[in-house]
Amino acid sequence: MKNTFSGWFVLAGLFSIYAISNGIILNTLPFFYPQLMDSFQWNQSEVTRPATLMFVTIAFLAPLVGILLDKHRPKLIMGVGLFIILAALLAYRWVDSLALFTLVYLLFAVGLTLGGIVTSMYLITKWFSKYRGMAVGIFLMASSVGGAIFPKIAGWFTLQYNWQTAALVLVFIASIFTILPFLFLIKNSPQEVGEFPDGIESNYQRQGNKTVIKDISLQKAINSPNFYLLLFVTATLWFCITGVINHQTIFFEKDLQLPKSEVTSMGSIFFISSFIGKFLFGALSDRFNKKNIMLLAVLNLLIGSIILRNISINPSVLTFVHALVYGIGFSGAFTMIQVLIADLYGGNAYGKILGIFTMIDTLAGSLGIFLLGNMRTNSTSYDNGFNLLIGLCAVAAVCVLLIKSKNKLSVNNLPN
Repeated sequence: MKNTFSGWFVLAGLFSIYAISNGIILNTLPFFYPQLMDSFQWNQSEVTRPATLMFVTIAFLAPLVGILLDKHRPKLIMGVGLFIILAALLAYRWVDSLALFTLVYLLFAVGLTLGGIVTSMYLITKWFSKYRGMAVGIFLMASSVGGAIFPKIAGWFTLQYNWQTAALVLVFIASIFTILPFLFLIKNSPQEVGEFPDGIESNYQRQGNKTVIKDISLQKAINSPNFYLLLFVTATLWFCITGVINHQTIFFEKDLQLPKSEVTSMGSIFFISSFIGKFLFGALSDRFNKKNIMLLAVLNLLIGSIILRNISINPSVLTFVHALVYGIGFSGAFTMIQVLIADLYGGNAYGKILGIFTMIDTLAGSLGIFLLGNMRTNSTSYDNGFNLLIGLCAVAAVCVLLIKSKNKLSVNNLPN
């Protein structure tokens, strides 16, 4: 009987870890913002500022981690990152000042850079080629699963006890679902266990003990127009995605005066929708032109932004329509960015190139949090900020149309 391809177990481990790192840190902790504002009299700008600083820090660390990944074992790098994440989550419970709150988010930045998406995508690219789109989609669904489950848990414990107790519960859950998968499921590469990407030896040419793949140098990548178009698209989309995730709870609770239970239900729908979007767009990217699928995702995100801008017309209905449409749109766009980067620039310089893209999109994400917070603080509504999101999504759609599709070079056709 043929053994099950180990890559699926690696993917399961990465899924569990990413559900914790992004599902809790990025997608659940913002649900505590209203309670933090009430407890410490912070405003919208102050409570989101540490997250902004976190993304800026990740941006400058990401290229360094990309270099490390091209030289050292990714599992070791991930292990250090997970330790820092768990320590920071534990410290979150004792936050009582902006200084400590900021320090916790700086630790999150270091932990997420080492143990988050950069290292995980590096491992997925090592383990999958033919089924990479589906693997990426499944992996990215993890943050949606975490985003759908953990806000409910955090919301319940916050209502029954307080946000500090809810934070401790999240630490306990995080410890179980990161340590065990890391120890027993994560492997550095197929070659480490005598296997091939996708588990299919016939799809690859071998020279000695090395698998031959198409390689693109960093220099060649930065000389391509596609590099800058895709860089702008990922920056624009991260500006929109991160800005909305960090401000929508404040918008719904403080501006629209929606009850906490309704907001957490909306959050669950939002991340369940993103769960669907990630798998759907990842699977479609393995069957159809990746550029066209990317365009579809961006247009979906644009429609979601328009709904968000006009949500005050009928909050009881449009809040949930926004959660459905924007959830699918942001997850599809996020998935396709990762797939396109790996598809265009996979090779020996992939870690460095991925690090550059991560630097730019996290800078853009931090700018999105900062600008939306300041625009809201300096005005009476989020309207101007939401108008900006709509404009940026429209520009991103045009950039996708300008990207030239990759002419795939099958490794089966490489010279012997």
